[in-house]
Amino acid sequence: RGKSSFGDDTKQPTAPAPEQIQIRKNFNETAFFFPTLQTDAEGNISFSFTMPEALTQWKLQLLAHTQALQVGQTSATAITQKDLMVQPNAPRFLRQGDKMELAAKVVNLSDKELTGTATLELLNASTMQPVDGWLQNVFPMQYFTAAAGQSTVVKFPVEIPVQYTDALVYRITAKAGNLSDGEEMALPVLS
Repeated sequence: RGKSSFGDDTKQPTAPAPEQIQIRKNFNETAFFFPTLQTDAEGNISFSFTMPEALTQWKLQLLAHTQALQVGQTSATAITQKDLMVQPNAPRFLRQGDKMELAAKVVNLSDKELTGTATLELLNASTMQPVDGWLQNVFPMQYFTAAAGQSTVVKFPVEIPVQYTDALVYRITAKAGNLSDGEEMALPVLS
């Protein structure tokens, strides 16, 4: 059983605040751990570890051995997901002068319709200071409604000035009632 390091926020403000929404930043492709495995009387093993924060399906490969060199192995699948997930569709890089819509899919895995807000923040990666105004992020908050088990898309128009030369950090968050999610990632800006 893997334990993830993210969860749903239980606070219920009227507007989402980034400091109250746990932002996912660790997107490592592997979760490696050195567990000390103990078995119970029936030979069952339980352990815990921290998963990277990517919302995806993982292949779990386990290999164990005893001091007498007896070996056992197995494979399983684990899924990391939340009832409300935001999944940005960002490019690999941006160019000076680009005009685009930064889109994100908001996924509702709960059993009821969710209505909430999605927010985009743009930061200078060197200073972590906001650059929303400079990059024409004039609609930083979008409202969304997603039916139970469905998803919807939110789009944020963005314009990269020709003079902008630093890497950019985007932070997209979604909040509906007591459910929330957020993702932060850096993007290079090329000339």
